[in-house]
Amino acid sequence: MSLYIKVGSVTNAQRGLKLLRSKGYKVQMKRIENPSKADGCGYALEVSADDDVPVKLLEKGRISVRGVDIL
Repeated sequence: MSLYIKVGSVTNAQRGLKLLRSKGYKVQMKRIENPSKADGCGYALEVSADDDVPVKLLEKGRISVRGVDIL
């Protein structure tokens, strides 16, 4: 299973990428096509995970999560 975690800005995406990789997750930074205003600048992280631990790690690391989709 993969999580598609919307983080809004490129800075948050880069910080989240570094954080999740340091915890051993396979993660890719993606640009959201046609982002809505709620998506901010339109960046997301695609993470291979079976639970919501990556989302909790991002929130604990003070990275704003704007939405989560399951792929």
